Amino acid sequence: MAAVRERFEWSSNMAALPPNAMGWSVEQVKQWAVAEVGIKPEHADKLVQQEIDGEALFEMTEARLLGYGVPGGPAIKLMKKIEGLSGGGGWSVAAGEMAAARVAFCLGLVCGYR
Repeated sequence: MAAVRERFEWSSNMAALPPNAMGWSVEQVKQWAVAEVGIKPEHADKLVQQEIDGEALFEMTEARLLGYGVPGGPAIKLMKKIEGLSGGGGWSVAAGEMAAARVAFCLGLVCGYR
């Protein structure tokens, strides 16, 4: 019952999250993970323990989540939602710009494009 109450409290605060996920604090990432992704607060606490903020969230992998002790199901859910954030789902334009910059940088290194 307490987990349901906490999830409701997190969900009522979702509107307070900044639209650019790259700028989220550790607590805002936890808020998003509980309210939007739907994982249990104790699993989201693993992200807090690792100090995962918005910038670090976009570097996350399923293997890292599992290594932090997040069970497989919540890890899969998190990764799908993270991909949605960075895939132009309306949450983070900055993440798309960052991905484009990485591609351009890699092309410059590998292919010699300038």
